[in-house]
Amino acid sequence: MHCPLNPIMLGLLALTLPALAGSADAAERGQVLVNDAAGATQLMLGDGDTATYAGAGAAIDVSVAGNTVRGAGITVTAGSASARSTIGVRASAGGKVTLSDSAIKTLGDGQGAHALAASGAGSVVSVSGSDVSTQGTYSHGAYAQSGGRIELDGGTITTTNSGSRGLSAEGAGSVIVARDVVLSTAAYNAGGAYAENGASITLHGGKITTTGNYGDGISVRGANALVSVYGTEINVGAGVGARLEGGRFVMDGGSLTAGGSAVMLSSGTGAASSVDIRNATLTSTGDFGYGININAKDTSAAVENVSISALGYYGTGVWLPSTGTSFTATGFDLTSSHVGVDNRAGRVTLVDGNVTTRDANAHGLYVSREYGSSATIKATKVNVKTRGDGAVGVLARASGAAIELLDASVTTEGASAYGLFASGSGVSLSARNTQVSTSGANATGLSVSNRAAVTLDNTGFTLAGAGAHGIWSYVTAAGVSNTVTLRNGSRIDTQDGVGLLASGGGHTFLVSDSDITARAGGDVGSGVLLHSRAVTVTSGGVSTVIESEQVTLDATNARLTGDVLADSGTVDASLANGSTLNGALVQRGTGRINGLTLDGTSTWIVRGDSSLATLSNAGTVAFAAPAGGAGFKTLTVNNYVGGGTLVLNTQLGDDASPTDKLVIDGGTTSGNTALRIVNAGGSGGQTTYGIRVVETINGGTTTADAFHLDSGSTGYRASARTVSLNGYDYSLVRGGNGAVAPDWYLTSDYTPPVTPPDPVDPINPTDPGDPTGPVTPPDPVLPGGPGFKNVSPESGAYAGNRLAATRLFTHSLHDRVPAYADGDADARHGRGLWARVQGRHDSGLRMSEGRVDVDTDSAMVQLGGDLLKAPLGREGALYAGLMGGYGDARSRSVSTLMLPGATQSTHARARGKVSGYAGGVYGTFYANDLTRLGAYADTWIQYGRYTNQVSSELGSVRYRSNVWSASLEGGYALKPFAAGSALEALVIEPNAQLVYSRYRAQDATLQGTRMRSGDNGSWQSRVGVRLYPQVTPRPGKSSVRPFLETNWLHRSDDPTVRMGSTTLQAQPSRNALELKVGAEGRVGKAVQVSGHLFGQTGSHSQHGYGGMLNVSYRW
Repeated sequence: MHCPLNPIMLGLLALTLPALAGSADAAERGQVLVNDAAGATQLMLGDGDTATYAGAGAAIDVSVAGNTVRGAGITVTAGSASARSTIGVRASAGGKVTLSDSAIKTLGDGQGAHALAASGAGSVVSVSGSDVSTQGTYSHGAYAQSGGRIELDGGTITTTNSGSRGLSAEGAGSVIVARDVVLSTAAYNAGGAYAENGASITLHGGKITTTGNYGDGISVRGANALVSVYGTEINVGAGVGARLEGGRFVMDGGSLTAGGSAVMLSSGTGAASSVDIRNATLTSTGDFGYGININAKDTSAAVENVSISALGYYGTGVWLPSTGTSFTATGFDLTSSHVGVDNRAGRVTLVDGNVTTRDANAHGLYVSREYGSSATIKATKVNVKTRGDGAVGVLARASGAAIELLDASVTTEGASAYGLFASGSGVSLSARNTQVSTSGANATGLSVSNRAAVTLDNTGFTLAGAGAHGIWSYVTAAGVSNTVTLRNGSRIDTQDGVGLLASGGGHTFLVSDSDITARAGGDVGSGVLLHSRAVTVTSGGVSTVIESEQVTLDATNARLTGDVLADSGTVDASLANGSTLNGALVQRGTGRINGLTLDGTSTWIVRGDSSLATLSNAGTVAFAAPAGGAGFKTLTVNNYVGGGTLVLNTQLGDDASPTDKLVIDGGTTSGNTALRIVNAGGSGGQTTYGIRVVETINGGTTTADAFHLDSGSTGYRASARTVSLNGYDYSLVRGGNGAVAPDWYLTSDYTPPVTPPDPVDPINPTDPGDPTGPVTPPDPVLPGGPGFKNVSPESGAYAGNRLAATRLFTHSLHDRVPAYADGDADARHGRGLWARVQGRHDSGLRMSEGRVDVDTDSAMVQLGGDLLKAPLGREGALYAGLMGGYGDARSRSVSTLMLPGATQSTHARARGKVSGYAGGVYGTFYANDLTRLGAYADTWIQYGRYTNQVSSELGSVRYRSNVWSASLEGGYALKPFAAGSALEALVIEPNAQLVYSRYRAQDATLQGTRMRSGDNGSWQSRVGVRLYPQVTPRPGKSSVRPFLETNWLHRSDDPTVRMGSTTLQAQPSRNALELKVGAEGRVGKAVQVSGHLFGQTGSHSQHGYGGMLNVSYRW
């Protein structure tokens, strides 16, 4: 329908259009053209109306501001097979078209046959719930240009020919807004939505599907162009999901899946591009696809809470090959087959996300500075995981490449994989608070090569696979070196690999406040901490061996476990600020360990035979304890610089005792070192020359003050500066007892120097006479040999305790029962109670070996009472009773020690203490109970339980003991002199006693010395005579009589002390003479008192003296 633009016709049209709009019948129309110049036309199309047009222009064509066409449920068909460029609906120059629930399609394969078009500012096409389609080439479903606007709500858009986009907006101010629209394109280069040069497209919900080659889902081109999608599903079969050549792409929610890259920023227009994606899923399925391809200078992409997948054979999550590019991701999840993030020239910032690769030889984070001056990745709270063989978690290479990891984790699961990898001069890799874990065979936690600098702060490496190393530093050219810094709580744990592997060139490992534990086959005792070796480089078919050069391990407050193995190069190590190295130092092949330096706070635990050039020890070098008494070790050095402590394990015994050893090979010693001896299962013993603990070979020498015994040695005795074990005291002696002069020995005996005899005048020769047969010369006298034994004083204290315990409560009848006056009718002769106290001092007890003297002071109180008195015979009586007491004894043991090189002897002291209780029963028979003349017999049995203590410089130990004792005594009192003679009143009482004691004691262990009693049974006998006057009783008066007693004492045994496997024998007097002088008497009818002093002298110059007081009461 054509309407001429004159006033008359416009008036008629104004009158007839309302009538047409209100018609109930659908109208079949040709072209609907509204171009009222006055902009006063509003056309309403009825439900079911059709507009079919195949000419130039549009089937519905509205222009000029103010003119509008509205319609619902209409059908618009534009073009034909012959008329192929007709537009379906167009608004231009400010015109507006509003359609709903309609069908708009263009026919023919011509170009530019758009279904919907808006051109010019103010021009608007608004379509809702409608189906829109085109068949021509470059015929878009909706096309806005030059400021036009198209609004879509629901419905579908379908294009079927090449170059035909679902939505296309061009020019500044051009806008397309689509809500819940389903778009599909099916031909070559037919994209879903395209915005160019300042145009804007916004999609809310809906779906975009493209299936043709190069049919991009979203295209943004030129400066200020913008496409925004919210919750939209985009599926691209053979193109890019969202392609930018300038402009901006915003996505919030929804998903984007593409056969090519999911998002691509390229440089077609030269304009900067940017991407902002949130809460979405990006997927690339093509073999060479990228999740996000930032392939244009000065472009950027930012994602938040986004999942990115690149699942093709060479799929890469994010790629930045151009300078000035940046990628920022927060709260993301990235999965790829080949590379997670591949940065060649840009800046990448990753926060709180996951990067996962699936295939062999894949890389999680890859930085290789190919263009520009730098390429960087900073990853915070990012978890990187690779699952294929040969994969790399994080890699930085080429000068200017840098990776920074913070609070991150890197996990590899394949064989020959790398957790971290840094290669090339000017490359930087740093990790803080990061965990690196590998589980595949031959994997590496960190690989560093060719001058790359690596710094690790509080970063841990856990290597679980066979042959998996912690850090592998390698160099492929001579004169090149790497530096690796581990600090602030970093850790390396290998199960079957080297902690630090250095191959070719130079390497420096700076380890502070960190731990490295290397294992072999899971065994922490056989792992290798540092291995320096050569590397073979092949180029052009020619192999070249690059030897290691200088390898430096600098440890500060570090805990290092594993051996140091040098197969190539020169290794220098230092331990400072409380560092510990637990391992052996081994030189092999051309490798050399030049030196190890320890400060005063550091420790080296030598767990295997070791060798090095120079050991500077201001701290502690401690040989590891041998397993099961075997596996003593040798440390060989050219030069030894002392000042610290050297701890050796020695099986203390005789000369053949195995021991750890320091060997000086061709060099010398300086400084003064404390030699700490730790007994390793030895039982003590007498040496001849001594146990060699420091040996010199190949002209090596030691200074006279190079070593001294450390106070921390097993059984160290400060006063004598010796080591005591099981009764023997060992001295540390340069030259031993007549052995090799520069060497150092532990000796337990002393041979004094032989003073040469005075020269004598020569004797004139005499006639030799006839020759005789050859004389067999005597055996040569070797230097050294048996000498004075240094025996520990603890043996004497232990023996003194035993002797004191067995004699504390040993007594005779007269010690227990005072006699009353003979025939005293005034005295009471019934049962009685008694109490006695005794104190004594014994001296001169010695041990059979060495020179150990023991003195003992003892005191006791004993109480008893008769429970039974029964007459026996005409004048006799039998008594029976109970007794109990408390005793205490203190022994002092002094051992004289002869120390080599000393001008006089040294005394070592120990103390013994015994305290406890005893109880028992007794029985006594008197032939004449009134006069006590004639025969008597007495027996008793008692049990004592004691607490014992031995103390000395070595410490103090308590133990318990008990004694069973039994006595049988008999005597006969007679008055041998005639009545009336001067000696008429003298009573002579010969008597004899036999006592058996059974002693048992717990073992006592002091500083490794186990003390046990030997033969526990002993017999003591006494034979003596007692002289006293018979006193005539005076009723009501007290009576006192003196007495004199002498005894021969005999002991049947020499008590022994077993100290380890050594048995030391005490030498108490076998025979002794005892003299007692005292008095006894009655001080009342019921009370009797006796007391005496005694002295003893016996064999081995032993003496004793003491006194006793007894009070009894009878009723």
